[in-house]
Amino acid sequence: MAYGTVAGVGAMNALWSDSGTFTTSTIPTSATVTGWLDDVSAMVDTALADEGFTVPVTLAAVVKELDLLVEGIVSDLVDAAHRTGRFYSENILTRGLSPFITIDKEVHDWVQRKSVGFENQGVPKVDTGRKVASFDLL
Repeated sequence: MAYGTVAGVGAMNALWSDSGTFTTSTIPTSATVTGWLDDVSAMVDTALADEGFTVPVTLAAVVKELDLLVEGIVSDLVDAAHRTGRFYSENILTRGLSPFITIDKEVHDWVQRKSVGFENQGVPKVDTGRKVASFDLL
C-alpha cells in the first residue's frame, strides 16, 4: 500500500505539473511519481516495522500524517528531477550522495519521534515473542 497520492504530490508541485496533474508528458511522468510514492512508502513501512508496528498502517489519523510525509518527500524528488531543491546541489552531486540515503535516515528519525504517539493512537504493534533482558555490569 502506498501512502500519499499523485494528486497530493501535484498539489505541492503545480509548477512542474500540468495544473497540479502529472501526465505521461510531464517531467516526471505520473508513472514515475507513482513509483516514487511506492518506493518511499516501502521505506516508511520498513521504519515503522523497525519500531514494531504492524504495516501497512491503516489507522486514518496516522495515515494522514504518513500521506503528508510521503507526498512531501516525493515532492522534493520532483524538484530534483528539475535540477532544483534540497536533493539537487553541487555538494550532493560532487560527493555522489543518494537522496534515498537521506530519505531513509529522515524517515527512520521521523518514525522514532512519532512512535509513542502512533502507539497511543492505537496503531497495532507486532508481538514478536522476543523478550529483551537487561542487566547491570558490576
